[in-house]
Amino acid sequence: MRSSSAVLCGALAVAGFASHAQAFALGTQPSAAFAPIAGPMRLRGPAAACAQRPVGKMALKMCESKPDAKESALQALAKVDAAAAKKKDPEGGGGDSFLDEIVAWIQSDEGREEAFQWTLTLFVAIAFRLLIVEPRFIPSLSMYPTFRVGDQLAVEKVTKYFRPYQKTDVVVFRAPEAFAEYVDDPSKANEDLIKRIMAVAGDTIQVKKGVTYINGQDAKETFTNGKPNYDFGPVTVPDGFVLVLGDNRNASLDSHIWGFLPIKNIIGRAVLKYWPLTHAGFIENESAIPSITMPL
Repeated sequence: MRSSSAVLCGALAVAGFASHAQAFALGTQPSAAFAPIAGPMRLRGPAAACAQRPVGKMALKMCESKPDAKESALQALAKVDAAAAKKKDPEGGGGDSFLDEIVAWIQSDEGREEAFQWTLTLFVAIAFRLLIVEPRFIPSLSMYPTFRVGDQLAVEKVTKYFRPYQKTDVVVFRAPEAFAEYVDDPSKANEDLIKRIMAVAGDTIQVKKGVTYINGQDAKETFTNGKPNYDFGPVTVPDGFVLVLGDNRNASLDSHIWGFLPIKNIIGRAVLKYWPLTHAGFIENESAIPSITMPL
């Protein structure tokens, strides 16, 4: 009985598929016997047994499960995207994520190593500028023609510990207190200045009729912008001081106006002009002025 039912079920299936195939080939609707039934249909006999077979139930469940699987996959992807967005910006705002990344980088071994290297480099650069060499620029024409406005110099601070300042050294220094009496703007009273040392402790200097005398001898200056149009001295430089003049003698506020410069005010000696490149070069003593005191 079971074998005959199975044969009948298979025959019905073959007949049904054949009918559908013929209908599709002819471009017509399937016959009413195999058309979908609007209402519930009750099968009897072998057909009912065929409809209740487990294979049919599995196929039905697979067909019904396809939309559910697609929806589940979309939901899973949405959860992954949400988790990634939360990890990238846990606070929900864009302002803290960069700071969090910086903190995480500093806390890492690589970050600590690089932070140490940058800190050490910065410390060395600051120490180098404060103790060894620092850049300076020329703001005025008081040292013309040796320097022009905008020239940039390197000022070294080391040799003063083992080499005394000498005549014709170009030095950068903090303005002495007396300088404030000759400037209109109080803010300029504390400016750093640049001049040339013309006499050191024990030297006697005099400017007369356009000629500068050091210890009674003509200084034979080759670095000035013309002869000075004033008379000054004679004066002798005391210990702990130097006398400085600008190379542009008639346009320089220097020692012939405000007096001697304390050596402690000197920051360093200008040794190199590095900008502009067309005028770059070392700054050297341009004349050898005798230190022996001579009677005037």
